[in-house]
Amino acid sequence: MVAVKNLSPGLILSDAVITPAGKTLLNAGGVLSQRAISLLSMWDVNYVYINSEDDHEPSESQAILPPPSSSFDISAECMQFFQEYDSILTSTDNSFEFVRNQNKVPVLALKSTSFAIYSSILTTGPALMDYLLISDYQLASNIARHTAMVAYICGLIGRQLHYNETELKALTLAGLLHDIGKMVISQENSSTSEKDHVINGARLIKNVKGISDEVTLSVLQHHEYLDGTGFPMGITGSKIHPYAKIIAIADIFQYHSYIGDYCNPFNALNVITKDMFGKLDPTICQMFTKQVRDSLLNSNVILSDGQEATIIFFSPNSNDPIVKTLDQKLIDLSTDKTRTISRMCTPDYPLS
Repeated sequence: MVAVKNLSPGLILSDAVITPAGKTLLNAGGVLSQRAISLLSMWDVNYVYINSEDDHEPSESQAILPPPSSSFDISAECMQFFQEYDSILTSTDNSFEFVRNQNKVPVLALKSTSFAIYSSILTTGPALMDYLLISDYQLASNIARHTAMVAYICGLIGRQLHYNETELKALTLAGLLHDIGKMVISQENSSTSEKDHVINGARLIKNVKGISDEVTLSVLQHHEYLDGTGFPMGITGSKIHPYAKIIAIADIFQYHSYIGDYCNPFNALNVITKDMFGKLDPTICQMFTKQVRDSLLNSNVILSDGQEATIIFFSPNSNDPIVKTLDQKLIDLSTDKTRTISRMCTPDYPLS
C-alpha cells in the first residue's frame, strides 16, 4: 500500500481503486499518470495498492496502444480548461449519485455545474473543441462523462447559432440533464425499456423550480428525429424543440466518439453525416462537422498499425483525413483502406 502523496507517474495499480460508496475509480493494472494521481487526491483517496518492481509487466491488452504523445505543448489555457473540466465532471458525478440514491433533483448543484460549463465555453474560446477531443477523464461514471460532454457540445453549437445568453444557459442545462432519467431506470426492474428514460427524465424534472418548461421538453424530445423514426412520440420536423435537435447531434457525437478510454471522433462524424438528411437537422450537422474537422487539423493520432501521425488535411466531403507519420510519409485514409485511426493522442499534464 502506497500513500497517494508518494505516488509517481508510471506506477501500476495492483488492485482497483474503489471509494467507500463502492465506485470504481481506476481498474487494477492501470498505469498511473500525473493527472490520475492529482484526481485521486481530488476524490480524497489516501492510499492505493501498487505492483512491486518484480511483479509482472502490464498485460498484452494494456500494452496494445502506445502511451500518450510527449510532443504536446500544454498551454496555460489548456491547463486551466482541464482543471475546470475535471471539477465539472466530479460535481456532475456527485449530483447524479444523489439522484440515483434519493430520486430527487439537486437543482442548485446541477444549475451551478451547468453555469460552470457555460462559463468555461465563454472563457476558453475557439480552442474548446480541440481540448474536448483530447479529454480522457476516467474517474467519473460513464453517464457523468457523457452528459457533461453533451452539455459542452450543446453550448458550442448554440454559440455557432448565435444564441443569446438566456438561450445558451437553458441549452447547456438541457444538455446536462438529457439523460437524468437513466438514474430512475437504474432503480427499477431490468425489464424497463431503455426508451423510457426520456419520459422518466422529463417526469423527474417537470415542475422543479428553476428548470424551465423548454428544458423539460428538450429532455423529453432529444431522441426524436426529423423523419418521425425517433421516440417516445415519433413526432417530426418543426414539432421538435430546437434544443432537442441540438442535443440529438451532441448525444450521437459523444456516444460514438468516446467508447472506451480514448476519443476517436471519426466514426461519430460518419454517423452524423449519414443521418443528416433524414434524422438530424442538416444545417446544424454541416456546421458542427466542419467545426470538428477544423479542430482536428494538426492533431496527433494513433493509427491502427500503431504509428503516430498528424492530421494535415481533409478532402472535400470526406471525414477521412490525410495524415503525416513521424517518418514524414503521407497517407490518405480516404483511399488507403488498410489503416484507420484508432484514437486521438492525449497529453499528460500536472494539476496544481
